[in-house]
Amino acid sequence: MMNIIQYTSLFFAGYFILSSADPITIEVSWSAKDYPLHTTPSLQIVTNPLVSRQFSPVSKKIFDNLAQLNAEYTRFAAWFPYPKMAVAELDPPSGLAQCGNAGESYPVQLSCRKSGGTISSIDFASYGTATGACGQMKQGTCHATTTMDIVKQACLGQQECSVPASYQIFGDPCFGTHKRLLVQIQCNPPQNNTYWNFTYVDPMFQDFLQATDGHSRIVMFSTQPTWLFKLDTPHIYPDNVTETDWGYPQGTQFVDDTMQALGDYYGRLTAWYTRGGFIDEYGDRHVSNYSYKWDYTEIFNEIEAEHQMTPEVYTRAYDAVIQGIRRHTNNTEMKYVGMALSGHYEFNWYRYFLNHSNHAPDIPLDMISYHFYASSKTRTDPLDYEAFFPQLDTFTDEIRQIEVIRKELSPETRTTIDELGIILPDDNTPGAPQFPLVFWNAGAAYYAYAWGKISRQGIDVVGHSQLVGYPNLPDLQLEPQFPSVAMLNWTTGEGTAKYWVSKLLINTTDIDNDQAVITRTSDVGEKNLFSQAFVTKNGRRWVLMVNKRFADINVVLSGCTGGTMQVVNEASGFGPATVSKLTSDQILLSAFAVAVVHMPDSELMI
Repeated sequence: MMNIIQYTSLFFAGYFILSSADPITIEVSWSAKDYPLHTTPSLQIVTNPLVSRQFSPVSKKIFDNLAQLNAEYTRFAAWFPYPKMAVAELDPPSGLAQCGNAGESYPVQLSCRKSGGTISSIDFASYGTATGACGQMKQGTCHATTTMDIVKQACLGQQECSVPASYQIFGDPCFGTHKRLLVQIQCNPPQNNTYWNFTYVDPMFQDFLQATDGHSRIVMFSTQPTWLFKLDTPHIYPDNVTETDWGYPQGTQFVDDTMQALGDYYGRLTAWYTRGGFIDEYGDRHVSNYSYKWDYTEIFNEIEAEHQMTPEVYTRAYDAVIQGIRRHTNNTEMKYVGMALSGHYEFNWYRYFLNHSNHAPDIPLDMISYHFYASSKTRTDPLDYEAFFPQLDTFTDEIRQIEVIRKELSPETRTTIDELGIILPDDNTPGAPQFPLVFWNAGAAYYAYAWGKISRQGIDVVGHSQLVGYPNLPDLQLEPQFPSVAMLNWTTGEGTAKYWVSKLLINTTDIDNDQAVITRTSDVGEKNLFSQAFVTKNGRRWVLMVNKRFADINVVLSGCTGGTMQVVNEASGFGPATVSKLTSDQILLSAFAVAVVHMPDSELMI
């Protein structure tokens, strides 16, 4: 695997100090209350192969680091680029006919074990370019005429069989064309067939639940099976579990307009993890013996982009999923998160969804969610990273408008901004130049600044996006997966500055006991430095400082001499915040540094 240091060979030297003769002064009115602190720093972990113990050499380190964060409201996001890791029923129930569809070098596996019988007939078999769902399969222009005889020989009379899709077995009916093997069988005695499969979903989810045990968490299986939507042809997902499928979300209209089938899918999925299993579409019991618990279920992710849903359609779907979960689990205590908007702040979504009269009776609006990502002109110039901060300022203006709507229509509804991060240009382009190491610090400073600014709005949760991303990893045959969002080193699983700033905030904040106090600075417009002071009910005083510039800045904080400072900067590298005793009221903050100053006579929380 390519080492992250090899990836970050660019070196930027000689960035300047901002007027060392005229430092920025922070003035704190320790007895002047500003606003109560209610904003929990959190994060999300997104399913991908590097997170899975089945494919990753660093998955244990990843989950160990997640556990050590001790974060509340961590979001588990199972999403579409890896369908087999996110969708538990990739193919629709097929009644008495059983089907298999596999690409070259992968097997079609068929079984009559459930009925205790044998394969009695082969209704369809084609190696080539056949298409169609079970019961609707059709030969393509490319077809190996030997297919039916070979499949019959391998499968008829057997309880189960496995037939590889291979030109070495069937011959090559169309050289140079990608081919698939499609087979349809029936069993004697007959058996109804569903395709529930948790092989690749369970391990990551189990590791997540173990790592976050004892903490509140938000669970989101964001991706709906494509067969729930009207499609001209069935979507063919990759046979290879670790191959990306960016086009998996297909369709804009549900096959079942009542959306009961949608609710049943999520109800059965939730029952698998919380009720020991579920009864499938044909009345058969699937047993898991799991009895996990979590606080919030989030319903879909950025659905307005993925399936072009309107607020009206999404609101019906949200209700249907909750009703389905209740049908299959009898759980009326589960809380829910709605919308998960992608950053296109169309306020009509909030006005419609937060209006209780637009929902079915007894549907809760526990929490809403939305996302924001900053970016820059280039991947590699740290001066461009300074643009992250004014973009966040624009976002906070949008938050204010959303909050006006929420407080008017559903003031009891909480808010989580559960994806807040940075996506650099060409992030998923193989061979794109990798950012320098100081980017980790810029990303860390951006998150600390975002948390500080958003806390003024009273938002309940701000989630750092995301724990694991990576560039192209040839040794693991993995395509890029948003490396700029990563909080961990994809080679070793160690924490980057982004991780350690999250941990610093989690360890330092005392939600609902910390009170922000009036904090002023000589830095007009906060162009260079963000600062905010807090006082805890027990008298502990602390100050968050964020350097927003690719430059060293001098800061004067009156009365901090004798206190302690924790700082995450380039010097702290892939380690935790550096701790030092302050011997002067003057502090030097290096480029994109994040510091927490614990004022004298207060306890240091590490």
